Amino acid sequence: MFKTFDALDTYIIFVFFKGRVNIVDLQQIINVDLIHIESRANDIVKSDKTIQLVLGQLINERYLDQLAEEINDKLQETGQVRISELCKAYNLPGDFLIQALSPRLGRIIHGQIDQDNQGVIFTEAFVARHRARIRGLFSAITRPTPVTNLITQYGFQEQLLYSVLEEFVNTGRLKGTVVGGRQDKAVFFPDIYARTQSNWVDSFFKQNGYLEFDALSRLGIPDPVSYIKKRYKSTKLLFLKAACVGQEIVDQVEASVDEAISSGSWMDIATLLPSSFSIEDAGILLHQVMRSFNKQLPTIIFRDTIVVSEEFVNSCADLFRELMHQKAEKEMKNNPVNLVTEEDLKQASILENSSANKKDRKDERRKKAIEGSGSVRGGGGGNAREIKIKKIKKKGRKDADSDEESQASSTSRKKRLEIPFMSQEEIQDVLRSHRQDCPEELITELAEHLIRSLTKSYQEVVRSVFLSSTSSSSGASRRQTIKDLQEEVSNLYNTIRLFEKGTKHFIDETHTNLAKHMLKTVCTDITNLIFNFLTADLMMAAEDCTAITSEVRKKMLGKLPEETRGPLTKLHTSLNGKSLEDFLLCLESAADACDIMVKKGDKKKERQVLFQHRQALMEQLKVTEDPALVLHLTSVLLFQFSTHCMLHAPGKCVPQIISFLSTKIPEDQHSLLVKYQGLVVKQLINQNKIGQGDDDTVDKLGEEECADSIRKELQEITPSLKDLVLRPRKSSVTEE
Repeated sequence: MFKTFDALDTYIIFVFFKGRVNIVDLQQIINVDLIHIESRANDIVKSDKTIQLVLGQLINERYLDQLAEEINDKLQETGQVRISELCKAYNLPGDFLIQALSPRLGRIIHGQIDQDNQGVIFTEAFVARHRARIRGLFSAITRPTPVTNLITQYGFQEQLLYSVLEEFVNTGRLKGTVVGGRQDKAVFFPDIYARTQSNWVDSFFKQNGYLEFDALSRLGIPDPVSYIKKRYKSTKLLFLKAACVGQEIVDQVEASVDEAISSGSWMDIATLLPSSFSIEDAGILLHQVMRSFNKQLPTIIFRDTIVVSEEFVNSCADLFRELMHQKAEKEMKNNPVNLVTEEDLKQASILENSSANKKDRKDERRKKAIEGSGSVRGGGGGNAREIKIKKIKKKGRKDADSDEESQASSTSRKKRLEIPFMSQEEIQDVLRSHRQDCPEELITELAEHLIRSLTKSYQEVVRSVFLSSTSSSSGASRRQTIKDLQEEVSNLYNTIRLFEKGTKHFIDETHTNLAKHMLKTVCTDITNLIFNFLTADLMMAAEDCTAITSEVRKKMLGKLPEETRGPLTKLHTSLNGKSLEDFLLCLESAADACDIMVKKGDKKKERQVLFQHRQALMEQLKVTEDPALVLHLTSVLLFQFSTHCMLHAPGKCVPQIISFLSTKIPEDQHSLLVKYQGLVVKQLINQNKIGQGDDDTVDKLGEEECADSIRKELQEITPSLKDLVLRPRKSSVTEE
């Protein structure tokens, strides 16, 4: 056993004479603690730059030179050596081997490392042999060939092949291109094939004016769309689903369509296109061509390829005009029960009985709408307390609503059950006999397109035949009824618009409360009026419009035709919302669907409505003595004076109106208004306490005395409060 470090050094040097030693083996041989051996080995490495410690092994330069000689022998024998194989053979890491062998290349090792893949060492002869093989093989290729197939078949070294191939292509030694990079999908395209391919594509496109994507794929072009866009950058092309067409074909189709439209005929563009084009591609081409024409072009497209002028369609429909009249008159004579419903006969009877006094009732309704102190539709009293409005409203509207019912029931139904005219097969037979040049597909499409409009036109013919049997006065009465309805709806619509302007002066919760109140009152009134009119033919009209509830409207909707049910359902639903704007949009849509023309008011008419509304409120204020109603009417009138906007507000919004007026009216007037408000609130609270029937006689007497005091004070202040809107404004009212 060695007892000193000098002896340890001597033995390490002796063992290390071979150039490589494992320090673990030293520990077993010289029986010295491993810690001392590792420490001394590290000192040796630091002191001698020719010695390295790799994976617990001491290796010197002499060993590395000897290793390089052995590797060179293997390299000269095989032509290439892989670093991974050397790692297994010599139990050394790859990075260390590359670092140790690189400076010995060309000196001891007669070879080179591939710069793209440093895991392989080649000899010059090996590289030259591969270069020659690659050059010869790829020079003989005449069609696109996957590179991976050649690597497998001829045993090329993959990285070396790609490096040499790219070099040959870049220098022009090989005429072709590599597509796909250094991947499994890499394909070599020889220039001779690309030239032949391009010549075929150019020749076909020049002769035919189009290119099919499938044909290009069969030629070996993997992405036909990108290839075409790249090759024909400056050419105007239209890309379809399975092909692309040149401007020549587009112009040809456009000229044919233009001729068909101008001559009032039809054109099937499928006859102009190659037989290989699908219906879908033809449809895309036709829609693209139609975009170049005026957007309002009167045409219809059938089966995606047939463009038909509207003039031609109308001429086909004209073939049935005489047949309609003949059939309607024949049915009226032979079987009138099938032509005219029992409801129609009832309506004719009601119409005759009501024509005598219709004018008087209409005048009476208009008078009530203007002068009625509690009628919202007339513009007066709409802002009064709700309990008062309801009483006046019911009293003033009962006769008017019954009159509306009689007028609505006198109007013939716009949406009646359809009376069949002809079946689609019968329509096709007529078209075949008069349009013999049309193909069967077009005849079928025309019949399907015309059947709906012909049936609708037949209903009009039937209606005209029926109406012609009634007196001329009955016809005039029907027209007058519709005119009266449109006038009343227009007046209510414009009134709601004016009320909406007033709500815009408030925000947040107050604005929402005002909108909800409008929806529950005046908006519900106009909705009920329309519902009652449309359901008169269905014998569902209510005697009093105000009695129509939400549930009643739902039942009415279930009986209405599908064309009007949708818009009226939205109108009914909007009453439960919070937006007046949404309601008005739904109202306009519903009016259009029901053929009710709404006339929007002008500035002059708006000023007249504002004046009439204010006068009605002032008349009501003059006669009322209820403090709460006086406060309500005064607040609303002051709001209109200061903003020039009407306001339809519930009683709970009066405090917010008074708060709004604080910056709009003089301070003394606002103070009087606030004082009067406080007294009204006290009176209501005191009345509630007395109404509870308290047993304490002393407290009850005190409350009654307090109530008398408040009542007297209110009576004293009431004239002053009324004068705020009655006396100072007389001159301005007269001027207006």
